[in-house]
Amino acid sequence: MSKSPDQTRELLHSFGLRYSKPREIILDYFGEKDRHTNVEALYEALKERGHHLSLSTLYLNLAVLKNAGLVRELRGSSGEAIFDSNIRPHHHLVCENCGEVTDVFLAGDTSESIAWDLKNRAERATGWYIKEPSLEFQGLCPSCQQD
Repeated sequence: MSKSPDQTRELLHSFGLRYSKPREIILDYFGEKDRHTNVEALYEALKERGHHLSLSTLYLNLAVLKNAGLVRELRGSSGEAIFDSNIRPHHHLVCENCGEVTDVFLAGDTSESIAWDLKNRAERATGWYIKEPSLEFQGLCPSCQQD
């Protein structure tokens, strides 16, 4: 769902960021539905809509939005940065063939506790502080299984 410029301004300010037109355009695109996209695909999608933002503007603003917690970054099947508009805790399915990324919510206390248990074990083993556990499952999406 699209937000008005005033709503976008309020959202950005609530995350400690200043308003800019590129940030509004990016958040508007992501706000339409939960999306997973790399920078090049975002560039093309925005260009088709008549928004001419440079790749460097997109990279800069996505980094700012990621650092503020408004988008998440994960790695696609070939290692490229994929930006996710869903900032709620969840995990991902990544197709090794076509690169499709799908959100997966592991419902129930047992499955979520497994992720947090792995987080705690990883922290103890490495000395790292892990903010949030996120699991990524690699495999083949239903379409690629048919091919």
